[in-house]
Amino acid sequence: MRKLSEFIADTMRMPKDVVMDLPRVSVCGDREIFIENHKGLVEYTDTEIRVKMRGGIIRVSGTSLRIVVMEYDRMVINGVFKGVFYD
Repeated sequence: MRKLSEFIADTMRMPKDVVMDLPRVSVCGDREIFIENHKGLVEYTDTEIRVKMRGGIIRVSGTSLRIVVMEYDRMVINGVFKGVFYD
């Protein structure tokens, strides 16, 4: 199924994150992260936020972390980031 979705995305020149239900992570400096196409929150502390995605977990580590927007498929995190990891 994944190969078919990727083929369709490539053939029709559509974004793979949309066709294949992949997360989109945008980082603005070391102060703001936008996560789209997430599947829910796993863990939330002021030093680590873990977000479920298709195929794994996105882990954000840092200090003074806050979720400032959380919608069905979109999240915005503020704070001072040390790293973004795919587990």
